[in-house]
Amino acid sequence: MDPIKIIVAGSNYLFSKGMESHIKESPLFELTAMVADEFELIDKISNTEADVVAIDLSSIEWTQALHTKVMKYGPSLKILAFNTVQQKKEVSATLGSGVTSYLLSCCDEVEITEALLKTAKGERFLCGKVVEMLLTKNPSAHEECPLFSVCGGVNISEREIEIIRCVSEGLSNQEIADKLFLSIHTVNTHRKNIMSKLGITNTASLVMYAVRNQLIAAN
Repeated sequence: MDPIKIIVAGSNYLFSKGMESHIKESPLFELTAMVADEFELIDKISNTEADVVAIDLSSIEWTQALHTKVMKYGPSLKILAFNTVQQKKEVSATLGSGVTSYLLSCCDEVEITEALLKTAKGERFLCGKVVEMLLTKNPSAHEECPLFSVCGGVNISEREIEIIRCVSEGLSNQEIADKLFLSIHTVNTHRKNIMSKLGITNTASLVMYAVRNQLIAAN
């Protein structure tokens, strides 16, 4: 298997050097470029072969306009975003603007490796604290480093997050289907996939797991 080619984007010294070291230490990855701003990023994408852009959102703002430019020159590129501070509405907007995966800058090396591998395949990978924040009904909810609990990565889609929220609210499959405009078959498939990913076998365990791992509020 060829190594995953990665562009590191951001002017934050610790982020850039940390990602550079992490990538160079693994035979799974290849560092193809390091850029400091969006102008350098577009230039490198135009001239450099890459699979994933690991971008520091604390130094480069990800916008719909930037996404359009990136897709123009690198239509198959996947985006892994990092940030130190997150707010629900901002993360939702970022994910809605073409970012594939989202981690906190304080996530550990195992989680970063998994995120890079999943992102390269086009699979969404979110820090567990990001999932927790997205599940809350408070639009201004936010988390920041350092954290007092393990963030733990979750390879879970936005649709699956919606399903978990609905299950935790006690909705039946039919009610979930009606609320999300899905078929019951699709809802069942999502629930099976979620349980498989989390290693659980029933609805009660799903809700307990979600509460225990702070994917939903205890109430």
